[in-house]
Amino acid sequence: MVTTTKLVVSLMALIAGLSSSLFSQSKNILPPDLDAHIAKVLKTFNVPGMGISIVRDGKVLLAKGYGVKKIGTNDKVDENTLFLIASNSKAFTGTALAMLVEEGKLKWEDKVIDHLPWFRMPDDYITTHLTVRDLLVHHSGLRAYAGDAMLFPPATYSRKEALQKLKDLPLVHDFRTTYAYDNILYLAAGEVIVAASGMSWEDFVKNKILAKLEMNRTLARYSDIKEASNVAISHPRSANEVKFSETFMDQNIGDAGNPAGGIVSTSGDMAKWMIMHLDSGRVKGKPALFKPATTSELWKIVRPIPLSKVPEYLKPTQSDFFGYSLGFRSYDYQQYKVVGHGGALKGFVSQVAMVPDLNLGITVLTNQSSTAAYWAVIYYVLDYYMANKPFDWITGYKRQQDSAIVASLERRKKFKAKMDSVKGPALPIEKIAGTFNESLLGEVVISREDTSMVMRFSNAFHFVADLYPFHNSTFIARFRNMDFSADSYLTFRYNADGTIESAKLEVLDPASQMDFDDMELKSIQPKKMDTSSLRKQVLDAFAEHPAGKFAVAFKDLKTGTSLLINERDQFHAASTMKTPVLIETFKQAAAGKFNISDPILIRNEFKSIVDSSLYSLSPDDDSEWDLYTKLNTKLPLYEVLHRMITRSSNLATNLVIDLIGAENANATMRSLGAHDIQVLRGVEDNKAFAKGLNNSTTAYDLMIIMDALATGKAVNTKASEEMIKILMDQKHLDKIARKLPPGVKVASKSGSITAVSHDSGIIYLPDGRKYVLVLLSSGVQSYDDVNNTLANVSKMFYDFMVQKTNLQP
Repeated sequence: MVTTTKLVVSLMALIAGLSSSLFSQSKNILPPDLDAHIAKVLKTFNVPGMGISIVRDGKVLLAKGYGVKKIGTNDKVDENTLFLIASNSKAFTGTALAMLVEEGKLKWEDKVIDHLPWFRMPDDYITTHLTVRDLLVHHSGLRAYAGDAMLFPPATYSRKEALQKLKDLPLVHDFRTTYAYDNILYLAAGEVIVAASGMSWEDFVKNKILAKLEMNRTLARYSDIKEASNVAISHPRSANEVKFSETFMDQNIGDAGNPAGGIVSTSGDMAKWMIMHLDSGRVKGKPALFKPATTSELWKIVRPIPLSKVPEYLKPTQSDFFGYSLGFRSYDYQQYKVVGHGGALKGFVSQVAMVPDLNLGITVLTNQSSTAAYWAVIYYVLDYYMANKPFDWITGYKRQQDSAIVASLERRKKFKAKMDSVKGPALPIEKIAGTFNESLLGEVVISREDTSMVMRFSNAFHFVADLYPFHNSTFIARFRNMDFSADSYLTFRYNADGTIESAKLEVLDPASQMDFDDMELKSIQPKKMDTSSLRKQVLDAFAEHPAGKFAVAFKDLKTGTSLLINERDQFHAASTMKTPVLIETFKQAAAGKFNISDPILIRNEFKSIVDSSLYSLSPDDDSEWDLYTKLNTKLPLYEVLHRMITRSSNLATNLVIDLIGAENANATMRSLGAHDIQVLRGVEDNKAFAKGLNNSTTAYDLMIIMDALATGKAVNTKASEEMIKILMDQKHLDKIARKLPPGVKVASKSGSITAVSHDSGIIYLPDGRKYVLVLLSSGVQSYDDVNNTLANVSKMFYDFMVQKTNLQP
């Protein structure tokens, strides 16, 4: 009997040991048939591609691409393919704030106005009591998605300008009582990070988070996607139809919205993000990003989210709690707490799910709008690691998606029936022409273009609609360049005297990206602007920066109308001196000294103009790094010139100045009538800088130079045209070109150093007219603020030019 007992005990111990060993082995391996399951998900939900990462116990179990970047191609997704992660960006904003709290630069309970004195909510009490914590948790009293019309697709507003519209938004809930998801207050959180850290939101996230986690593919600045490689293409879905979007890079979001949804990342990089968070801020082999206590703060629910009963076919997902934390959502699944977030932009959805008790994280990135697809993957993976009973997630979520499609089509049908019920002859289309104001987006102009009436939003260039008579005072508005753009209805209201009082814009498809539920257009009388009123507008804009010094030179190249402000004042030239260098190079090529296509050696050794001592440039101080990878090789001179202008490469500039001689560039500028501009030296000659030997310019001289290029007098007509082509390929478009509408071409060269920001260019209007504009500034420390002011001033000159009649002063 004893022997039998010992045998049983031994066998039990052996089985327990084997079970423990098997469990230990299985917990860090992937679910069986995972690839087959994902392939079925892609097919069932018509998703072109996914990037998926799974991490466990600090290890990457999977970082892999599935499917293709674009339907109809064989361009496969891999672990380095970039996807828009949309609102998963909010977790990065929350993390950045948490790091600043740890550093003692702010507190969660700080009042927002203590960091942003200009910040205003619609209610004075909320303005004075809204805290940094409140910015992240969606209970301010605003309606859900308030202000999104300014962000998706992006208006021309800066982050601060968008936030200054907050005071005009309606409050629909009591303060701190109701969950109503918003994006706009994450812009304010981004501005708090700027105020507390002295860095832009993008630089803070890039340098303090992404660089430390070696998330080297991830972009904190959304606009950088245009220069990126290996990018998944957007595939919006309408009902069961899926097609790729040609316009998603411009229409999905702009840089103003980065703190709310602008990050672009990969499955490989998101694995690193999850490992760090699951290990409470620790980074292997490096200092921690934050302390474990901060993880608790980030993940603690602040605003509960109401629970709804899930359908029987998704019954396992029924939660007992659901809430919003500081950039994260928390909920329970099968006795485990899950922390994560979702994200959605046109043609992209993403979901992160982390299970702290299992040290498990899953990210799914997709290039199609089906949220059902990512849940069908996430719950399949969670079930494996939680040892749950198998469940048919694909069938359940397909049923949910099909039900949502049916409901959406029914809403469309009812909406159209409502509009059709109001019968009567349509008004003559010419009677609707006029200028209107919308509370968020500003000026809206309805006018005849060719044979049709067109509605354009002056501050939201992607909103352009052709108008067609429907019946009575209602017109159909068909928006251009909007994927699956649903017809919208524009209904006019009239005053007693028959003039238009206002118009209401309603979209047919409630599921459309275009949110026009509250869009009222008020009829206004446009103000005519002469050069005197334009001057006042410009000076008022500059007055917002009392420490700043500004100069303006404007010339209408058809009429000769000009406006000059401090045009002869000297400024540090920054990179605007590269335009004279460009002209001198083409001049010497025309004289036969060399050919623009000749190869030149790429080197990084230059002589100071002070004592001929040698110095080199650092790529960290240059706006273009790639040329440094070409050292000791030869490139065509034209390519070097192109980098010098379009990417403002300092290394390229010094190479070209060594070739042509700064003194020769000065002489050529004098021959063009630019008598005050000084090109003394190359860039980063620190000995010359210490002695005050700097390149300098005036707004007037840059106007003369741009005028010469525009009229073919810089070298000759052919050379001028070639140089304008280079200037038109400019990549730095954050000032003069920034707020000008599509169809307006700009050939420009900007420049900036600490507290100095300039731009100079030729602006080509669609009707064939052109004008020169030069904007110089110094003394303003905030690069973003002064650039936004210069962009606004540029828009003022554009508005002046597009008036039917330019009034003379």
